[in-house]
Amino acid sequence: MGQVGERWRKKGVYVCKRKINIKYMSTIIQFMHPGTEHSISSGTNWNTGDHKRKYLKIQGEYLDNFLIKPKCDTVYFWGEWEAQSEATPIDNNDSDLPKNIFSPYYKLPSGTPNTDPFVFGNNFYYCVCKQGHYPSLRNLNKGDIILFGSSKHDNFVLDTLFVVKGCYEYELNEIPKLKTKYNKPFFDVSLEPLHNYFCVPAITIVNTNGSCLPQNSNEDDERKPSVEVTKYRIYEAAMFEDRHDFNGIFSYAPCMSAEKGAKGFKRPIIKDCDFITENQRQGLKITPNSDSLKVWNEVTKQVLEHGLNLLIKTDLPTIK
Repeated sequence: MGQVGERWRKKGVYVCKRKINIKYMSTIIQFMHPGTEHSISSGTNWNTGDHKRKYLKIQGEYLDNFLIKPKCDTVYFWGEWEAQSEATPIDNNDSDLPKNIFSPYYKLPSGTPNTDPFVFGNNFYYCVCKQGHYPSLRNLNKGDIILFGSSKHDNFVLDTLFVVKGCYEYELNEIPKLKTKYNKPFFDVSLEPLHNYFCVPAITIVNTNGSCLPQNSNEDDERKPSVEVTKYRIYEAAMFEDRHDFNGIFSYAPCMSAEKGAKGFKRPIIKDCDFITENQRQGLKITPNSDSLKVWNEVTKQVLEHGLNLLIKTDLPTIK
């Protein structure tokens, strides 16, 4: 890989620049998942319904300036956590702002659905969602970028930027053997619940201008393992500490810290990019042969222009 370049400031935003003009070509996935916010009733217990988002609070590390070290603080971010949470209501009238702050924890035995992607601890993971329906998701390579997000008012809003570091291929019946390979919360809330899913048939998809859409399916069915697929992949993310091996790019979740975060923030809109279909509501958009650094810089620039920081690690949620 090439050298990690300098960082410079442009219009108040720090982005990453190469010293060597080499393009690292990658596949970019616009990954649509449900964007509805959990209520207190659905979000405090282990969710038994459709997947939703939570506005989460946890101790973590984040970047607000590429020229200084990461900061440690209480952080707030939009993400998926389908296990139990403690909820604190927020008085917000704007429908795009969170109505509750959720502090994640979990109790065993595991329930369903699972949490995917898992953006807690020192490593982010993505293990199954949509892989049964879209073969391309079972064939991602080092340096590929997944933009996890949702549709709000015909805009694409981002909750996680995931750079692929590597993968482990597994079969569903192998999951118990993975208990010692990964951290306990990831195994308990993301992997173990897959045993409890009802496997659904793979669904024929259509490809129109790079957008893959499910046929005769609701959004949550895509997340379940397929009876026709035997092998899945657990993808590990390239984190901030790995950036020197990835041309300076890394995985993160848009976040806010301390008092500002406690008031809630809107998920950042990513727009005016050829790798994003702004009105896409389900499925994927797959853009091959893309300059990963250019994509990462453009997305990160828009996240920072929303006044947000970059969450790079958190404490692991605890078991109770």
